[in-house]
Amino acid sequence: MSFQRHSSVEKSPVDEKEKSSVDMKDNGSSQGDEQSPALSYAPGSPSKPKLPYSWQLVMIVLTCLCTFGNHWSNGLIVSLKTTIIKETHINNSQFATLVAVTNLVNTFLCIALGFYIDKLGGALMSVVLAGFHLSGAIVMSGAATNHLNSYPLLIVGKVLAAIGDGSLDNAQHRIFSTYFAPGKGFAFSIGAIWCVANLAQFTGQSTANVIATNLGTYAWALWISSVIAGFSFACAVTVFFLDRYLRARYNVTDQTSGRRHTGQIKRGTFNIKAIKYLPMTFWLVVAFAVFENAGVQSFVSISTQFAQQRLKKGAVIGGWVSSFYLLLPAGLTPFLGIYIDVYGKRIGFLFLSGLTFLISMLLLKFSHSVPTFIAAYVFYALSQAVTPAPQVEIIRSIIPDPQYFATGFAIKKSVVQASIVIITTAAGRLQDLSPTDSLDPAVTLWLVYAFLSVAISGFMLIMSYWAPNTLPAARLSQVAPRDLPEEVEKLARKQGIVVRKPDPEDEDDGMSEVKMKEKILKSPVHQSGLLSWAYLMIGLGIIFIGWIMFGLGVNWGVHGSVVAGTVGE
Repeated sequence: MSFQRHSSVEKSPVDEKEKSSVDMKDNGSSQGDEQSPALSYAPGSPSKPKLPYSWQLVMIVLTCLCTFGNHWSNGLIVSLKTTIIKETHINNSQFATLVAVTNLVNTFLCIALGFYIDKLGGALMSVVLAGFHLSGAIVMSGAATNHLNSYPLLIVGKVLAAIGDGSLDNAQHRIFSTYFAPGKGFAFSIGAIWCVANLAQFTGQSTANVIATNLGTYAWALWISSVIAGFSFACAVTVFFLDRYLRARYNVTDQTSGRRHTGQIKRGTFNIKAIKYLPMTFWLVVAFAVFENAGVQSFVSISTQFAQQRLKKGAVIGGWVSSFYLLLPAGLTPFLGIYIDVYGKRIGFLFLSGLTFLISMLLLKFSHSVPTFIAAYVFYALSQAVTPAPQVEIIRSIIPDPQYFATGFAIKKSVVQASIVIITTAAGRLQDLSPTDSLDPAVTLWLVYAFLSVAISGFMLIMSYWAPNTLPAARLSQVAPRDLPEEVEKLARKQGIVVRKPDPEDEDDGMSEVKMKEKILKSPVHQSGLLSWAYLMIGLGIIFIGWIMFGLGVNWGVHGSVVAGTVGE
């Protein structure tokens, strides 16, 4: 088949290899002018049996464990801040450099690695990235062994680990997007990832000082983290070979393309022009993440010290209290994933995560009582619980071509990393300017971030119901998977989209009429893609500001507290 329209058509890099046919009955609208490959579920070779659910479960468990070591180590450095500063004889400015290096490395690296994850596949890249994290963890452990206490070696180790930390979760998501379709286990698998991630980070963060205190040196906490990183690397290698075994033994469908999963390197995936095929809804989700995701993640950086100030307790008690917020997400995220798989409501969950974050910051800003503080942390935990799965799942849901999922997710994450640097550096400066070293003035920044996230998600939620034709991708992300075909037909009729029936002779193209219409609806309205490039420039501007703020922070010598790569991507 071939796409035919009344106006000139510029096709995406992947479209040029596809065959399909579409006629548009509109009044000069360019909606859907750029098409993406079919997301079909065409049957594969009849000679191989269907992939059993038991193997899918094994794939979920092993893939989740690939980042167990990564998330275990996330809070270690910050939890050991006082000890590291004392033993390595560094100041706040140098410590800020140590803990923020992950964010800085991944502001640009995430995008490049996202391209390669799409190109080479999540299984292979999981091995590579887990290997980087393991090597970095070993170097950091060695830097603290036998009283070496080498700050330069800690920096080297942190950079190596950062290369793996920033995109390892993206590789996991790519694996699951290959094995699971939206509404058929994908959201649950993402929820399972963050269940394991929260448990790992809680354990690592809450036991760091206990291990260092009882064993006499913080090197033991780092070496234990290295051992766990080695376990995660072994899981990544197992996933790689398991993926090859399953492809050879069973009929596995790649749910991003609808074709048989062969593990073949995708040609043409590394193409920056793919940016212009990302719809308006995608960029609104990125804008939401810049404030909500970055705000929620970065607040982790001051949660322990903030708990100490409000509760007037020591570091150990503060660490346990501030780590408690991780337990609620660990219990809820898999069930939220199941809910999304069954009922959709992805935009609704974005709004809920922003709203609970806003309530938490309002309580912390305008009340100083202990009960209010506890209530604020409960709402903060709720915000953490409903942040990861919907944000990952909605990226997969709203882009026209799921084969660019890792690329789209990487763009979002890179901008979020820069936003984290901006808010934490500014918050540290406000704390340093406080005569009492109080964090209260800094809470205003998180309050602003929370308000903006509610405004953006609220706008998308309203548009998805009151003006669904304006943001059709947002509307479709709200619909339950079982109702999706009916909603696609409804929106297509309103926009005058007519799709010819697929040619039976095109056996390699199993895209249904509904899927063809869905791709048209999710495609950018404007053929030139100028708006997408403009949004990308804004994102790069945020990244540039992040680097400037980091430089200013080093010059100011602000409190280095940022936790990079924490939950809620």
